[in-house]
Order: sequence, then C-alpha cells, then structure tokens
Amino acid sequence: MFAAIIVMIMTFVESMHVAEAQIILQIQTFLGLGLRIPMTIVSLFASEAFVIAIIPVVYWCVNRKKGAELGLLVLASTFINLWLKQIFGWPRPFDIIPSVGLASESSYGMPSGHSQLSVVFSAYIIQFLPKKWRPFMLIGFPLLIGFSRIYLGVHFLTDVLGGYLAGTIFFLLYKLGGPAIEKMLQKADLRVRVILAAAISFLMNLILPKETMISGAFLGAALGFTFAAHGLSFEENDKLKIKVSRYLVGLATTGIVYIVLKMASTPINSLLGNNQENLLRFVRYTLVGGWVSFGVPFLFLKVGLAHRTSE
Repeated sequence: MFAAIIVMIMTFVESMHVAEAQIILQIQTFLGLGLRIPMTIVSLFASEAFVIAIIPVVYWCVNRKKGAELGLLVLASTFINLWLKQIFGWPRPFDIIPSVGLASESSYGMPSGHSQLSVVFSAYIIQFLPKKWRPFMLIGFPLLIGFSRIYLGVHFLTDVLGGYLAGTIFFLLYKLGGPAIEKMLQKADLRVRVILAAAISFLMNLILPKETMISGAFLGAALGFTFAAHGLSFEENDKLKIKVSRYLVGLATTGIVYIVLKMASTPINSLLGNNQENLLRFVRYTLVGGWVSFGVPFLFLKVGLAHRTSE
C-alpha cells in the first residue's frame, strides 16, 4: 500500500514537471530570447556569491552585530537549501526539455536556492532601507528573482514556490527563536561558543559531507565573529570615504587570501594523495571565513581605517 502511494506521487510529480516545462517553453516563445541577458543579471542579485559580497558591507561598514547575524543567517539558509535539494532530488526543466535551459546548473532543483535566499535576504535587509523601498524589497524583489529563474529554464514554478516557502519558514523561525538564542549566547562562556560553532559545523559535514564550502565558511565566520566581539570593537559611524576604503581593502585582501589558499591546495592535495579535496576546501573556507570576520577588522585597526572603541 505504502509503495503504491509513493509510485502514485512520483508519477504525479513527473507529469507535473512535464506540464511545467511546456509552460516555460511557451513563456520563452512568447517573450522571445531577448530577455536572456537581463534575466541572467537579475538572477545574479540573489546568488550566494552576490549576497555574500554584500554581507561585508554591513559587517565592516554599517553594523558589526547585524552583519554577523546576516552572514550566519545566509550560510545557514544556504545549507538548509542544499539539504532539501538532496532530500527531494527533483530535476530541472532543462532535464525534461533541454532547449529551455538558458542557463546552467548542476544541482537538483527543489527548492529554488535563489528564491529562498531572496526571501531571507530581503526580509533581513529591509531594516537598513528607507520605508518607501521596503515593499519592493520584501515582495517585488523575490517575485522578480523567481520569474528570472523560471524564464531561464532552471526552475519550475513549484521549485520557486518551494523556495519562497522554505525561506519564509526559515526566517520566521529565526525571528521567533533568534532573541532567545542570542540571550543564551551572551551569557555563555567564550569556550562554549567555540564548541557550539565547531559542533554545528561538524553536524553540517555529517549531513552533507561534500558541501564543505558551507560548513567551513560557517565555522570560520562563527569563530571570527565570536573572537572579534571580544576585542575588535571599532567606531561604525565613520565618514563615507573611510567606509568605502574599508570595503575595498577588505575585499582586495580577502581575494588575495583566497587565491593564495586556492593555489596552495593543489600541491598539498598531491602531497596527501590526491583525494583530500573536500578536506582542503573545508580548511580553505574556514580560513577565508575567519579572515573576513576577524582578520579584516583587525587589519582595519592596524592601518588606521578604524579606531578602537569600548562597547
């Protein structure tokens, strides 16, 4: 009986995907392919790379506490999205009708990571925006991102709706449980925070052993934020010129750190037997996360781009 129900559900999902792929083909035919480049650009605004590039703006230049929260929130949301993709294992539209694929993706489709991240990111970032921009950011931005993913043939409508739902649930859980967790961490000893960060990263590795970029970045960022909060307090309300300088210096040095670590990975991997890519990726992103969260603020204080202050 149970097996029959599973077969029925799988048959229904397959039929639904075929119908949705046909709809995407009709949308592309009706609108033409001239929107391919604009929609690709729109899609980039909810990519992990773009959002992660925005986080240092908040952390280095606006509010350290809010930047740290946003960083860990984005990393946790991305991890959950990758986990859900593995659970569902749903195909993408171009797996059914190859011609609709106007962009390439290698992971499973459900739920849409861009749609999920657009909800989480916009719901958090609106606190820094003027009130007149908040409705667009909270509603218009996710809708635009979702449409771009459908038009590009990389997600079904159900993937996008699933991303919206996952992002909404995740953010609501954060709003409900975040204050209590923050209060608990404030009372906790530094060693407890370090152990907790390591334990969460270990759990991430256990659940998704191949996604060491996320687990490594989470560990490095969590440790860096923790240690930075205990001795790297600096003035946040500096002039715009100083803030721009911080971002450029931070971005440039982070790029250098990443390139050096990436270049060092190849000979180290050969030395270890050519089968340690996941481990080396974990170490690389742990160090990059630690540099962004602790190393860069430390550098700011040393070169005069920030001035220490007591909290």
